[in-house]
Amino acid sequence: MPDENADDEVSVEYQYACAAARHFHDAVYLHDDQRLPTADHLFGFAAECAVKSLLLRFTTEVSMTNGKGQPSDKPWWYNPDKNKMEWLGHIDHVLQTVSLLTHGRNSPELLQAMDRLSDFASWNVADRYTDGTTVEASVVACRREAATLVLTLHEQAVITGRLS
Repeated sequence: MPDENADDEVSVEYQYACAAARHFHDAVYLHDDQRLPTADHLFGFAAECAVKSLLLRFTTEVSMTNGKGQPSDKPWWYNPDKNKMEWLGHIDHVLQTVSLLTHGRNSPELLQAMDRLSDFASWNVADRYTDGTTVEASVVACRREAATLVLTLHEQAVITGRLS
């Protein structure tokens, strides 16, 4: 944990890791209280933040530099299919970049966690503007599991300093 009084700026990777944990803990609390729409939303944000932290830590294709080479407050990634830099959006967009993490790695934990991210394929940030009646308990439970796997993988990677 960085010293609160230090003059050094806290890394973006660390900020995303903290946001992932915060969103996840809030989502668990809400899920346990059967407040499914908001829990579902926060599980998506938690997974998104954990994956962004991993991408920034363990790949060179994701950076805090935009498509024009200027510093950005959001991560950008090089999309080889389009041969250009693109903003790395929410979890439903982050799924496109998962192959960057798994390339050349064969860790079963990594592959399982990244595979489970597909549970977020239909997640949409715009759902925060709906009445929440279409949220299914089984889908939220799957997304909770997926977020748990990704956050566990992230924690192990931070501790060991490597993504197997």
